[in-house]
Amino acid sequence: MEHYTQSLPYELELTSRVLHEAARCFFEQNDFPINQEEFVILDCLYMNPGIIQIELAKLILKGRAHTGKFLKSLEEKGFITRTPANQGSKIIMESKITPSGMELYKRITDSLDAHIKEANKCLNIDIESVIKNLKIIRDSAIEKYDIKFI
Repeated sequence: MEHYTQSLPYELELTSRVLHEAARCFFEQNDFPINQEEFVILDCLYMNPGIIQIELAKLILKGRAHTGKFLKSLEEKGFITRTPANQGSKIIMESKITPSGMELYKRITDSLDAHIKEANKCLNIDIESVIKNLKIIRDSAIEKYDIKFI
């Protein structure tokens, strides 16, 4: 029997923790006014205009309330606006990136792209293939164990 601490799930967990910490350090070292989690929200809003909070939460694998805290923080910092909108019989909050949010988004994206390209130079692996396979693993686990983050 394989030891858990020598298994793929454990290695993925450790790698995830290390990369999360590296991203936190990157945001801190560059003195950005938002953290990595807030940037993920900004990136999702950029890629999915008009996405509602519950769909955003599913996309980033966080609870709806947790996602709401990030949205509120971004709104308080002036990087997004949230306005009520009708969706059928429901009233939802529509989030949009402000001009200052867009400026920050582009500045972080440019810096992050350069950082990732530099980091990838020392790796001798096909990054796109790794990303594709990680998505397959994640989607399989979500389906097999009926995982929900709401």
